[in-house]
Amino acid sequence: MSLLEVGARRGRALVGGHPVGAAADEGWGHYAPGADLPPDLVADLDDWARAADAWERSGAGPRSSEGVRVSRTGRHLAARVSVVLRRPVDYRDPVSGLRIPLRAVATAPRLPAVPLPARRRGRRLPGTVSTVFTEPTPWATGLTLAAIVAGLVLAANLTLALPLVAGLGWFGVLIDLVVVAGLVPALWLNRTVPTWRWAVWGSFVGMGLAVVPLLVAASAAG
Repeated sequence: MSLLEVGARRGRALVGGHPVGAAADEGWGHYAPGADLPPDLVADLDDWARAADAWERSGAGPRSSEGVRVSRTGRHLAARVSVVLRRPVDYRDPVSGLRIPLRAVATAPRLPAVPLPARRRGRRLPGTVSTVFTEPTPWATGLTLAAIVAGLVLAANLTLALPLVAGLGWFGVLIDLVVVAGLVPALWLNRTVPTWRWAVWGSFVGMGLAVVPLLVAASAAG
């Protein structure tokens, strides 16, 4: 049995090189590999392809939250295509460019339910990924991680900077601020990366909290 490749190009979802959805009538005749797909799957594929195109035009990196969502959702949709058509599928990830074979799902009687991102009601905003794809935010785990990182950064900053401020006063505070400012650009680049974003914001909180005792120490030393 021949393989089908599921991918996206220029805002269109492709199954076996043929566009699905409204684009399937544009010069491909009456039959295309995706012609037998149910309407809800076609709609999800169309939304995913638009999101992939918006991610590419936004310039966000593959490790960004938008890139991760596009990659994961595309893989789930490719698995659904394989099960519906009962054919092996290769998934062409628009984020990494890798071709991922999905063989086992071709014989699976039923795929586990995968919660797909809900579509935004009303008019879609062009060039936006977050309005098309959303996923539950792990607030409990994320805030716990952020709190732990904030505490560690606060303790490290005070341990290193308090002796400096006690000896140099306000000049010690200035030195500490220069050092912290040098770390901010590197942290800022990871502010949208899943998991790491919680550590980044925790670091910012820890740095901000450290300013208060350092100012008090500088006033006492001055």
